[in-house]
Amino acid sequence: MTNPTTAFRFIAAVAPLLLAAACASSQLTRRQECHNPDAQLEELVADLDAKSGEGCWNWESHDPPSECERLRREIERLSIVCPNHVPTLLTNAVMAHEAGQSAKAQQFLDRIFEYPRSHPDAAALRGQIAIEDGNLPFARRFLEQQIRLAPDSAQLRETYAAALYLGRQFDEARRELMAAEGLGSPRWRVAYHLGLLEEAAGRLDEAQKLYAESVEKNPGWAPAQSRLRSLRRP
Repeated sequence: MTNPTTAFRFIAAVAPLLLAAACASSQLTRRQECHNPDAQLEELVADLDAKSGEGCWNWESHDPPSECERLRREIERLSIVCPNHVPTLLTNAVMAHEAGQSAKAQQFLDRIFEYPRSHPDAAALRGQIAIEDGNLPFARRFLEQQIRLAPDSAQLRETYAAALYLGRQFDEARRELMAAEGLGSPRWRVAYHLGLLEEAAGRLDEAQKLYAESVEKNPGWAPAQSRLRSLRRP
């Protein structure tokens, strides 16, 4: 049986998030100048998203598809031409993280945090990286600080719940998940994470109900399907 502690992770719809971060502007252009970077980034991310079936987001760093690699390099060049454009920095951090390049992702995130305001999307990714690196004390401290800056961020609440869960602080994790749902996190994802909490606490019947709810609301959500099959196995 899969250890549920390896399954609880922050799940983000990467491309829609980045498209939303890159505010639409007038004319789209690919000129590598710091001229209308929102529009440049939006076009590049849209092209990258259109090629998602070719692995443009979930790519293997040693053998990326050539067109996907070209688009990623254009986005990285945009971060040099427009070094203060936060959506471009965040996009590059996400791409580096997807490539398994945590140090590179953190470099982009550190540049974002130089700006004195809240950046909840970047903070959620930084917290996720710390969790994946096994640095739970830092993850908890960092996420607590960021939640104080952006208390209405559902993504921060979900990521913080993951850190609490892995520290076996189940009641606190449940509280954060319910707060995240109230702030807009989809019920299918919250139900799955609540199922992990119930399973870890030994309440397997409740866990099954929550996994079933997650599958019902999002039939394509493979982690919930896997946990449900595992618990129903004789």
